[in-house]
Amino acid sequence: MPEDGKNYSDYAQNLSNAMNGMLFFAGFTFTVVAILLTSLPNPKTLQSQLIFLFFTGTFYLTVFLAFDFMVDVTFYIEMPLLKESGKKLNVLMFLTFLLIGLTFPLLFLLWNLTVLATISSLMWIIFGMSIFQFVFKEKVKMDRKRATSKEDGNPA
Repeated sequence: MPEDGKNYSDYAQNLSNAMNGMLFFAGFTFTVVAILLTSLPNPKTLQSQLIFLFFTGTFYLTVFLAFDFMVDVTFYIEMPLLKESGKKLNVLMFLTFLLIGLTFPLLFLLWNLTVLATISSLMWIIFGMSIFQFVFKEKVKMDRKRATSKEDGNPA
């Protein structure tokens, strides 16, 4: 719970709903790309590749926002300190989503769309670095702050 001691459960629920909506749209976007790749007669046209690139960017943005909402939710709720196994599970969760994002370049490679695979791989690298810098590091910082304040006897 935040340091001011107020109840933000409604706000946390709103963030959780937004996170679920973003993940739904990410799944929808992934499905659209997979269906279009298999059903378009010639996915190698410039127009098709630009649309795939747009969908890929949209997917990465929605997953990034969902992760950011997830970290924000943990700030506004009271939760117990994580054991080492819980911290490892958090790392595995972040890695899993990063690997799911890698499926876009791999799908494009399956259809010999090498330029699109290269660009989406660069987008994936930027996505991974952004997740690490802006989301994962913030979560670790909040967990450390929470652990320090619990040790000091402050309910943060």
